[in-house]
Amino acid sequence: MKRTVERLFKDSCNRPLRGIERALVPLGFREVGADPVAIAFEHPEMELYLEIGLGDARCVHSYLLVTFEEKGRKRRKFRW
Repeated sequence: MKRTVERLFKDSCNRPLRGIERALVPLGFREVGADPVAIAFEHPEMELYLEIGLGDARCVHSYLLVTFEEKGRKRRKFRW
């Protein structure tokens, strides 16, 4: 699943978020939070957390894809 998501983001820099959101839902991801600069998704069955950083005009700037376990170990405080 990680490779599938990584392929979605390949060359996604400065692309609109809407297309990526549409591709994530059929894969089993659900949105769990949002703010003006990021949107968070989780895949409950595979225990994956995905945070998408947004730039100007809500275009994809960056992303972070980690397991729930890795998310729990991170020292950096997540928004949600």
